[in-house]
Amino acid sequence: MAFFIAAGTISNDIVRKETRNGVLATFRLETGAPRNGKLWIDIETWGHLAGTIAHHASTGRGVTVSGRLTQKTWRDRTSDESRHRYVITANEIDLHECSEERPPSASPPNTILIRGVIDALHPCRQVKTGTVSSFRITTGKANTKTGRLWIDVEHWQPEDWSEIEIKKRSVAVVLGTLAYHAGTGRAEGNNPSGFYLNARGVVIGSSELPAQ
Repeated sequence: MAFFIAAGTISNDIVRKETRNGVLATFRLETGAPRNGKLWIDIETWGHLAGTIAHHASTGRGVTVSGRLTQKTWRDRTSDESRHRYVITANEIDLHECSEERPPSASPPNTILIRGVIDALHPCRQVKTGTVSSFRITTGKANTKTGRLWIDVEHWQPEDWSEIEIKKRSVAVVLGTLAYHAGTGRAEGNNPSGFYLNARGVVIGSSELPAQ
């Protein structure tokens, strides 16, 4: 599971739907500081909380959202390719007072804590101040309520630190922030476009999980 928390503002009209599983409310959260990690993240919430948000919240309202990072997958009808997007399924949403003016720079960075298995290693890259390790972490199970989640992680390590040994199939716990690359793909030696975790801390387990 990947736990998420962030403060920001509602950037679009809230959509309320009646589904077979209950009431669903969706909106986009704007969070982060301008020119330094500004993000727009899709939020969904269910049940009583969905009804409350649809009734009391509106565009521009300040909120603090906590929940889990989930992954929605589908197959494109035109190309028949597999697609995915990341969504925060919120279990708590605190509405800020309407009179409380929070400039965008006042929003703290989002925080994500995830525990999973390293299932792919990407090439490291050297930067002026150290090394950036990159890998993909996977958690959850397919065809379950929470679903399967996989996301790339980037972890910067200064030159004077002991390098963390990252192995495929190792259990890892990552603390970091959700960020976005507007890249052109790893095959060209660049960062891929899309969301990733910018890690502030990585702990690698001493044991490996059996292949699934």
